[in-house]
Amino acid sequence: MTQTYDVVVVGTGPSGLTLANILGRLAVRVLVLEKDPALSPLPKALNIDDEFFRLLSTLGLGKAVAEHAKYPISYDYVSPLGLTLAHVDGRLTEHNFPNRAAIFQPRFEEILYEGALATGYVDVRFGTEVTGFTQDGDGVHVTSTHADGSVTHDTGRFLVGADGAHSVCRKQLGIPLDEVDGFNIRHVVIDVLDDIDDSPLALTRMGWRRNFFSMPAPNGRRFEFSLRPEETADQLLDDTTLRKLFKPYRDYDSLKIIRKVVHTFRSLLAARLGKGRAFLIGDAAHLMPVFGSQGMNSGARDAGNLGWKLARVIRGGAPPALLDTYHDERWEAVRRTIRMATVNGKLQAVHSPVVSLLRDLFFGLLRLVPPARRYIANMKYVPKPFLRSRLIEQGAETGADHEVVGRLLPNPTIRTQDGERKLDDVIGLRFAIVGVDTSQVPPDILSFARTLDARVVSVSPREATPSVKNASEPDAGAVTVNVVDDRLDAILAGYHGQWLLVRPDRIVSTAGTAEQFTSRAGTIVAAVGTT
Repeated sequence: MTQTYDVVVVGTGPSGLTLANILGRLAVRVLVLEKDPALSPLPKALNIDDEFFRLLSTLGLGKAVAEHAKYPISYDYVSPLGLTLAHVDGRLTEHNFPNRAAIFQPRFEEILYEGALATGYVDVRFGTEVTGFTQDGDGVHVTSTHADGSVTHDTGRFLVGADGAHSVCRKQLGIPLDEVDGFNIRHVVIDVLDDIDDSPLALTRMGWRRNFFSMPAPNGRRFEFSLRPEETADQLLDDTTLRKLFKPYRDYDSLKIIRKVVHTFRSLLAARLGKGRAFLIGDAAHLMPVFGSQGMNSGARDAGNLGWKLARVIRGGAPPALLDTYHDERWEAVRRTIRMATVNGKLQAVHSPVVSLLRDLFFGLLRLVPPARRYIANMKYVPKPFLRSRLIEQGAETGADHEVVGRLLPNPTIRTQDGERKLDDVIGLRFAIVGVDTSQVPPDILSFARTLDARVVSVSPREATPSVKNASEPDAGAVTVNVVDDRLDAILAGYHGQWLLVRPDRIVSTAGTAEQFTSRAGTIVAAVGTT
C-alpha cells in the first residue's frame, strides 16, 4: 500500500528532525524514515551555536534545550610552551542566545523528536531503510525495506535526504561529494560521564607531537587526542595507549567512558544540494572538520533555509522554482564555512617546532592588539550568513558588515504591553515587515503584510515612548515595541525610517522607505507566492 505525504525526510539526525519540526509547525505533512531501530544512543555532535538555538526557540523547543544544555561555552587555545594564544568568550550574541551551548546528542535528538511529533503533522518510521526512489511530475516515490524483509512504498511531493555522510539519497541522485580543501586529520574521541571538571571551559592544548582537547558536555566531558600519520585507529583505541595519553590529565581507569572512536575529518561539499524534487541537507550535503563547531549547525541552517520554502510551495502557492534558491543561497555559504574550519584545523595541526613557534608568536602578538583580540574572542572568524539570490533585493548596500540586507536580523529584547520578550517571540515562524523607528504604517505596507501573512512590527529606540499595542493579539495589525538592549542599535541608526522585509528564517530580503520597499518587495512576493 502506498501512502502519500507532502515531504519525505530520510534520517532522524539533528538536521532531519529540525526540518521535520519546521515543516510540522507550518502544517506540512511529513514522513521521516530511519533505517536504525531507534534514535541513536551515541553522543556525536557536541555544540549548538546561537543561530541554531534561536531557531529551536522559534520552534518552541528553546526551554527544553536550555534546561538540558550547558552554556555559554568559552575556549582557551594553549601553545606547546603553555602560553594562552587565544581566548573565546562565552557570551550571548546579537541573536540573544549563547555563542556555543554543549548538548548531549541522544537527549537533544529526543527533544527534537518529541517536538516533531507534537506538531501533529509528522510521522516517524524507524527500522525502515530507503533502498531507492524515482521522481515524476506527481512527486517522489520511495521504496523502503524493513528488518523482517517486507517492503513499503511511500510518495511525497518532495524528498529530503538527511541521511548522513554515506547518504543513500545523494548516491541515488548521482551527486558527488567534492573535496573543498585537502584535509585528512584524525582524532581519537572519548566521551566521559560525570567528569571531575564540570566547568563550561573548553581547552585546546597544542603540542609538537599531538594535540589535546577537552570540551564540556551537559553530563560530563569529551576528550580528544590527535593521531600522528603513522598511528592506526586500533593503536589509539587500545586501553594501554589511552592510559598513557590520559596520564597528565586524568586517571584513565576511573573514567566512566560511554564512547570511544577515531574520527577522520574531511572537507567535502556536494556538487549540488538537490536535483528535481529531492534535496540534501546536513552531512548528506557536506562534511567539515570539527574546528569551529559548524557541522551540525550548518545542517540546521540548511533546514532553516529549505523548510519555509518547501512550506511556501506546498501551502502558500509559491512556484516550485522558489526551491532553486536553496542551492543558490546555501552552497557558497557552506563552502566558506568549510574553508574556515579547514584553516582553523590546519593552524592547530602544526607540529613542526619552527612553524609552531612562528604561529605562536603571531597569535601572541595579536593578543596585544585590542581589535584583533576582540575579533577572536567574539568568534568573528566564523562566517555569518550573507546571502545573494533572487530573493534578496539590494538597494544601495555594498555588503558592509553594518548592512542588514542578505543577513540575519539581530534578535533584541523588546518591551511590549506583555512585558519584555525577544523580537522573535513577537514575529513567530512567519514573514515580518519591520519598521525601523517609523511613526506610522502606510497602507501599502499593510497590504504587503496581508499578501504574505506577515506580522508588522515597528521597533523604536530605548528612549522613545510610542503607543504600545498588545503583541500577543494575532489580529492586532501593526505592533509597536521598544528595544530594550543594544542589539539593534546599528540598524536603528543605519535604517532609520525604513521598512525591512524579514523572511521566516530571519534573513532580511530587502529594505527601504515605504516607496522603495513597495518597489523592491514586489519581485520577492512574486517569487514566494501569496497566502
